[in-house]
Amino acid sequence: MQFTRHFSLGFVVSAPAILSLVIVALILRNHIDTVNREIDDAYRWIETSLIRATKIITVLDYSFSNYSYPDSDLLSEHSKIINDNVCQMWPIDKSLLREDNHAENVPIDVKYLIVGEKELCDEQSYLYQRASEQVSIAPVLSFLHDIDDYLFGVHYIDKEGYLMSAPVTYAKGVNSELLATIKARSAWRETLQNGDVITLLGPKPLIGTSKRVFNMMMPVYVQGEHQGVLSLDISAETLLGNYSNLVTGSIRMVDTSVGEIPENSVHIKPIEIEGVHSNHSLYYELDLVKETRFFFYEERYNLAVILILYVLSVLTLFFINTRVERRHFKELAAKDPMTGLLNRRGLEEYISSATRSEYVALAVLDIDNFKLINDNYGHDMGDNVICYVADQIANSTRDSDAVARFGGEEFVIYLRGRDQDQLIATLERVRTIIGQESKRILDSGFTVSGGVVVTSYEESRDFDKLFKAADEKLYIAKTTGKDKLEC
Repeated sequence: MQFTRHFSLGFVVSAPAILSLVIVALILRNHIDTVNREIDDAYRWIETSLIRATKIITVLDYSFSNYSYPDSDLLSEHSKIINDNVCQMWPIDKSLLREDNHAENVPIDVKYLIVGEKELCDEQSYLYQRASEQVSIAPVLSFLHDIDDYLFGVHYIDKEGYLMSAPVTYAKGVNSELLATIKARSAWRETLQNGDVITLLGPKPLIGTSKRVFNMMMPVYVQGEHQGVLSLDISAETLLGNYSNLVTGSIRMVDTSVGEIPENSVHIKPIEIEGVHSNHSLYYELDLVKETRFFFYEERYNLAVILILYVLSVLTLFFINTRVERRHFKELAAKDPMTGLLNRRGLEEYISSATRSEYVALAVLDIDNFKLINDNYGHDMGDNVICYVADQIANSTRDSDAVARFGGEEFVIYLRGRDQDQLIATLERVRTIIGQESKRILDSGFTVSGGVVVTSYEESRDFDKLFKAADEKLYIAKTTGKDKLEC
């Protein structure tokens, strides 16, 4: 006989797995959303920093355009030295001067450096006079350089070929060859081509270091005449590295006019800042292996809980299946497979657990002349008659009563009540209904006979004795005319 589980084995394994996968998917979605928010926050910080840098360079442009001092000799308060045909000048700390010292011999805290051709150190030269007019702005370079961590350097490159720089790192690496080629460089040309706007360039290596920087450059004009170029060095590492440890990939910024965005990039966002000419785009360089490892590490506790719940769910379903199977087999062992009524074992178990009552009636019914029905109409009709009788008895008794088939055409009815006559009347009504309605199943109709024993609850505990007495009554009914109850 084929047995159908309450839950199939596939369901037991797959249903919790599907539910677990759905929960994992939700956790993954939440993780991705969190990472996306972190990336968006990092992008906003980058854009805010670039906007802040544009304000710095705009302030410098205003200062250089409006606060030059002709005929001033502020360079006289600077130390100077010529090295390899390059003039270097730096401010003197007057608080360290003594009457017996010359300025160039006094140790000072250098904040900015002015570098140019050797003529810059000649106080009679045009280059010296021009630098004197603009040097009042040089301390501002030093001040602005210290405002933000991502600023590596602030520079002014004059059209005559000298530069002011804070800090001194970049300027110290400038030699005569570099000075001669500054105005020929693509950055200088591109800045001038873009007019009176800021140009964003890079990233590129910073001279004299292993660092990479972005450059914000802006031409300086005084009364419509070009004077030079302002330049801000922005640390690529600091600018692009300000995000939480939830972001395991790399945030990059590339000049798309000279470079390409990698194929594994997501969150591509062009840099669009008012007053800035830029071909740059931000992107997130995705490493799926690294991201997957980080996800499992970051969500390890949640995933462990899901795994435990999955195992518990599978075990619970297996337990339910076991209980259902046990109950199913128990029902099979206690019921007649043809009619669904109790069998002898089932009836005995029912009686053993039945609640107490004043009287108990046990009736044994038998279909009269059942052999002739089988012989004349066939065994299929005989089976139909048996099922019909079973249905009639079940429909004519209470849920608290018990009905069983003991094999063949023999049925047993177990009733409880307070009135003996009422119990017998109920059994007689059942027998009568079966006979009256029998033509619905068999044209010639048929009858049933029965033997009934009514006894007290205490005496009914011995089922074998009770059944034997009722069976003897049935025999009397069968041999004395049939179609009746023998009490």
